[in-house]
Amino acid sequence: MTTDPAPLAGTALTDRVAVVLAVPLQAAFGARLIDPADPAAGVEFEVGDLAGNGAGGAHAGALAVGLEVAALLAALPALSTAEHAVTVSTASTLIAPATHGGTVAFRGTLDRRTGRSVFAGAVATSAGVTVARAQIVKAVVRYTGA
Repeated sequence: MTTDPAPLAGTALTDRVAVVLAVPLQAAFGARLIDPADPAAGVEFEVGDLAGNGAGGAHAGALAVGLEVAALLAALPALSTAEHAVTVSTASTLIAPATHGGTVAFRGTLDRRTGRSVFAGAVATSAGVTVARAQIVKAVVRYTGA
């Protein structure tokens, strides 16, 4: 008889969020939780040199990273300690520029969890303006640790 893995909550969730934020790409952008008490609220980072596009705005790739992380953070509470979710499809729209030196906030939503898939959305805002949106599909896979 096997038991179901525990839900990803409490210390296990906090530890997994730390793993997500320690990924070198996220760490290089300076991604930090918007609300440390609520990781699912998303992340934010400043548009600095690494996140810049060379023309005074945020690089599309930097925005994609933030959208991806926000979607994952929104999905984590729907997973068990034995699961992780990896992106298999992304559709994004860049709506407005995020200026160099400004902060971009990325907030995700869990739209649906099926047996092996997660469907999530994410929105990026800067200075009260929506700058990007994404729909992200993730495959639920076995978590093998950091």
